[in-house]
Amino acid sequence: MARRRGWVWPTVTWIAVLTVGVAVWVVRFPVAQALDTDPRVGVGHVAARPVADAPHAVLPVLPPPSVTPTSDPATPVPTTPVPDPGTPDPDTSNPAAVAARLAAIPNPGGGDIVGVVLDARTGAEIHRIGDGVRTPASSMKVLSGVVALDVLGPETRFATTALLTADAGTVVLRGGGDPLLTTAPAPADTHPQPASLQELAAATVAALQARGISTVALGFDATRFGGPAWNPQWPDIFATSVAPITALTADHARPDPASAVRDPDPARFAATRFAEALRSAGIAVTAVNPAATPGDAVELAHVESPPVRALVGESLLRSDNDTAETLTWQVAVARGRPATPADAAGVLAEELQRLGLWTDGMVVHDGNGIAGTNQVSPDALARAVALGIARDDLRALATGLPVAGVTGTLAERYTAPDSLAGRGVVRAKTGTIRGVNTLTGYTVTADGHPLVFAFMVSGGAGQTSARAWLDAASAALASCGC
Repeated sequence: MARRRGWVWPTVTWIAVLTVGVAVWVVRFPVAQALDTDPRVGVGHVAARPVADAPHAVLPVLPPPSVTPTSDPATPVPTTPVPDPGTPDPDTSNPAAVAARLAAIPNPGGGDIVGVVLDARTGAEIHRIGDGVRTPASSMKVLSGVVALDVLGPETRFATTALLTADAGTVVLRGGGDPLLTTAPAPADTHPQPASLQELAAATVAALQARGISTVALGFDATRFGGPAWNPQWPDIFATSVAPITALTADHARPDPASAVRDPDPARFAATRFAEALRSAGIAVTAVNPAATPGDAVELAHVESPPVRALVGESLLRSDNDTAETLTWQVAVARGRPATPADAAGVLAEELQRLGLWTDGMVVHDGNGIAGTNQVSPDALARAVALGIARDDLRALATGLPVAGVTGTLAERYTAPDSLAGRGVVRAKTGTIRGVNTLTGYTVTADGHPLVFAFMVSGGAGQTSARAWLDAASAALASCGC
């Protein structure tokens, strides 16, 4: 018992931070921001140093419960903080115990499994299942998220701007690549709080009226990003799971917030909504057309996106495909490359290599994991999570992961008897496309050892059996005396 108390108080210190963080992230958008599944299967819920050189860090996780887990899966496992100051147990984890726990989990679905478990404080390998690269599905967002935080910086925001041409005849709506821009303001308690076109329109109208202008044409400029807007590696079946990627979009390009259907021209869709807001405020808009922003145009107003750390958290919690891919394209822009599918994927690969998150055989074609041609190793995924734990500037990667049985894409999982021990304890990113199920995240064992894991299941009987194994495997780590 003395060993267990040693890790509890430092971990509990993180609870205060994460309790706020989790409350902040649990928000409702009009519809789920992404499908963390293949739409053919069904709708789901919706320079740096390698980790080996990073300082040790205690995982900012919810601790294992100090009470018996509830047998009711509808109720998250309660946690009772134990105020006992101390330091994390310095003993190394027990690889044999981890191996035994994982080996005991049945795999009735017969899927091919590869995975790795690492000591989060040292980066040392604790256990390995199989070898090689596999399709990551939405676990790819772990890799694109850590790169976005590292390259763009956690506090960077992206502006959507209204500008006036020199002849005062045209307002240009210039997109800055804000993936969460909305038409109408979100409720005040929504987090992250998105920027809105109505807010921008109100400020633009005030600026126009101050100049005595009541009639304008509207141009819209989405040239920050190139094209094609649809990644050729994405099957058309995913057209409701992700919108064409442009630097100007609103409402995730959904004309009807209750529907998953996307507008095929997100930039024009956003500009049309902006024109409607201008007209409702008394400005006559004579035309709406694409237009490059003239160099002598003057700014009338702008609105800013939530910071990158919040965007990464949103992409992880809800498996938001639009946000993850947009951030990947923003990384390309930051590195001086065109924001196209090919360039964004190329820059992502380069950055992963720089961060030490690359192994032989890896191939990346996008940042959100929709491309079934992506091939990554469980080592890269696990070490990305470890980096998010070790570095303060990357911490949003760790805190943004869903909590098992509580939030995001894990809210309705961990209901089987062999996975209940993971509820409220495991934090992980899910990944599902046809024939692929993955889980990447971290936990703290019953003995207080912080572990990072990545498990990838391919083939087999299907999604249900694969998810059951993933939930049970991660729960086994959480409850292990390892």
